[in-house]
Amino acid sequence: MTTTSNVHYQVSVDPQRHELTVCMRLTGDLARGRIRLETPTWVPGDYSFAPLARELFELQAHDSHSGAPLPLWRDGWQAFVVDGGAGDVTVRYRASAYAAEFGEQAGIVDSEYAVLLGTRYLHSPDHAGPCSVSYELPEAWRASIHHPSGATPLGANGWRYPSYEILLDTPVVMGGYRLLERTVQGTPFYFAFVDSGVGFDEGVEAFVDQVAQVTAGFGRMFGTFPFEDYTFVLSLNPAAEWGLEHLTSTMCGLSQDVFVDPAQNAIGVRVCAHELFHAWNVRRLRPAPLLQLQHALTCGSFSEGLWMAEGFTRYYEFLSCTRAGIYSPGQFFSSVVGYLEHLRAVPAYERVSAADSSLATYLNHPKYPGRPASSIDYYDKGMLIAFDVDATLRLGSNTQTLDRSFRGFFEEYLSGGPDHEGYTNDDVITYFDSQRAGLGAQIGAAVRHPGGLGTEALLGELGFAVQHSTVLQLGIMFLNQGAPAIYNVLDNTPAGNSGLAPDDVITGINGYPYTPAALAWASAKTAPVALEVLRGHRRLIFSVTPAPQSKISALIWAGNETQAARLATWLENDFAPLPGERFATEFYENFHGIETVV
Repeated sequence: MTTTSNVHYQVSVDPQRHELTVCMRLTGDLARGRIRLETPTWVPGDYSFAPLARELFELQAHDSHSGAPLPLWRDGWQAFVVDGGAGDVTVRYRASAYAAEFGEQAGIVDSEYAVLLGTRYLHSPDHAGPCSVSYELPEAWRASIHHPSGATPLGANGWRYPSYEILLDTPVVMGGYRLLERTVQGTPFYFAFVDSGVGFDEGVEAFVDQVAQVTAGFGRMFGTFPFEDYTFVLSLNPAAEWGLEHLTSTMCGLSQDVFVDPAQNAIGVRVCAHELFHAWNVRRLRPAPLLQLQHALTCGSFSEGLWMAEGFTRYYEFLSCTRAGIYSPGQFFSSVVGYLEHLRAVPAYERVSAADSSLATYLNHPKYPGRPASSIDYYDKGMLIAFDVDATLRLGSNTQTLDRSFRGFFEEYLSGGPDHEGYTNDDVITYFDSQRAGLGAQIGAAVRHPGGLGTEALLGELGFAVQHSTVLQLGIMFLNQGAPAIYNVLDNTPAGNSGLAPDDVITGINGYPYTPAALAWASAKTAPVALEVLRGHRRLIFSVTPAPQSKISALIWAGNETQAARLATWLENDFAPLPGERFATEFYENFHGIETVV
């Protein structure tokens, strides 16, 4: 006899122990015979495999009716097997839930709040259908729970989800948090701050207003919002390196100085803009094969289209913030130049395509020694491809824009490509060629081959004279404020031929102690530089002679009033530069980290 399968989770939250107790009940055919249960190995939007099963302990299985214990054992890295099911099985276990490294994939149970997703709940890979969850909370928390849209409420603190994938995609906030709300074009947007920082009370309302302004821009671009409501789950904890999009929500980590430092405030708005744009681009419009994820939660899902899913999103994070007045037009174009220069600085730019970089994301998303030789950031190249496409469309017509074309692509490929697994690079090329003849070939050259960007030439066509300068450099790369520890060595530079290696720590320059100013001074001269480094327990000395390198140093306005008006319309911002006006190109922000080459 065939009976309908069902899965229900009863989850008890223990804030003091930072633990969950999960009671999972399986009924129907799913609960017969030998049952395989798994935690995900990977969750959408997080391009790495995580050992989430390490947090589970005290696993027990029983027949739900008789209470008789059932055999249960571990099977491989992330799975467990229960044997002898007779149609109604209960699996009970506890789970640690405070690993900061798993915060954005699996949530966290703090002593004052919790953010929970379905990642720590075992699931059956054979059951793609609905499931339900009910939460048992401490007395003080029972009236304090916020659930994004996408599931059906089941009484007090219970919800039914269309699938386990939706459960994975829905962070539930509970405990001590502060909830703010804005209504944008008739749609509620919630801001759940799980902690605060200096200046919170004075600055939070203005911050929320800025994000709402960006939100309104996206609503105008797409004509509507693809959700009933949307929730930003926000933390100022430096350990909360969150930045993960969900179907009707996102989890974002903000700087602890977001309300007292204007630069950090702008970055916080931009991070929210990036993750919100994903509600259209990647959570609904998905590159193949990301439209079919149920059976990819164990093995991962490899896509050649992440350059568009992430890169176009990065482009709109900057463009939307410029349109909202968070950044100036000069900062927008400086960002374009900065991303171009940082991308062209790495040898891999001339070696690796955007498509290959997308496919290799599980290998190249984290930073590692040797990365500049073998990998580019598909976020960065995708952003510049988007800029190039937008510029090409606007230069060729007074009405064609990436805003309109991308909305059309979204509407056409929302349900996937011909095989319904998502759109392909061929679909992208064909579609954009229909928007303007030759545009498909332009995208193909930038996506399928190394290099291939026309950004610098397009800046000239838009009205900027691109000014270059020659600088001397060693070819040593530092990450953020990590100097004197060498992050990477560019293999096609003098440093790459010297014997220097990633993780070497510079201790001396030309026989004197290291200082940042001394390194900058010596690297700007033509004479060989003697670098003393500490490599593990060894002290080594290498001689490196700086070599000339051409870089964009400024954009000079050489355009006319028509060109200026085009840019003003594009950026939805006042733009009336004087002839010869100089735009500096020092502004550059990247939440993947600032890589500096000396």
